[in-house]
Amino acid sequence: MKFLIVDDSNLSRQKLRGMITELGYEVVGEACDGLEAVEMIDKVNPTYITMDLEMPNMKGDAASRIILEKNNKINIILITSIINQKEIINALRIGVKKFLQKPFTLEKFKTIIEEIKAK
Repeated sequence: MKFLIVDDSNLSRQKLRGMITELGYEVVGEACDGLEAVEMIDKVNPTYITMDLEMPNMKGDAASRIILEKNNKINIILITSIINQKEIINALRIGVKKFLQKPFTLEKFKTIIEEIKAK
């Protein structure tokens, strides 16, 4: 499984990179906002994307919509510190697979990935 990490926080990207590699998966790229993620998709060809919701230039839900229009087989996990029911419903409608609320543990992250793989 190949992951693209999208988050405007370098610390959050480092934490996710550590979790992903600890679980034995590959990080194929990192982006600091949704716009950069959209531009990278064809180059890195991820199977999973961890997508922060609140970012400058392009929010995670907007980037997810564009990415999924290009390739609906990519599994996007939207990550946010504040869960907003309206945003959750909107993201699920566009094809985001799961949500993770910050902060989260390695075990919770692993569970989310296993739930997506099981579908």
